Amino acid sequence: MADQRVAMLKHGPFRADPAIAHLTDELTVIAGDEFTRRVESVPSLPAATGITRLAHPTAGPLRLAYETLDLSADDDQQLIVHLPADEATAAALDVLAGRCPGQLRAVSG
Repeated sequence: MADQRVAMLKHGPFRADPAIAHLTDELTVIAGDEFTRRVESVPSLPAATGITRLAHPTAGPLRLAYETLDLSADDDQQLIVHLPADEATAAALDVLAGRCPGQLRAVSG
């Protein structure tokens, strides 16, 4: 997980953002050598797909599958899609949204 976050800082679409540069400088001071070594050793781009794990205060543990699509514009925009990675997460999200588990969802666009 830490390697993915560092890869996003190094190679993500916001790498030229002054706020991210400031954050990286702060992490270098606060986290010290461990952060610096990780930045120097992470060679890869951030993963385009994967699973994000969250601890929701009401729904409990959630697992969301994500897929990232880099848009072709020159402004480094990305479209990131999250979907439930398992049935337990799908049911928990349905409860949070006030739907009956398994109910069809309206998709527009």
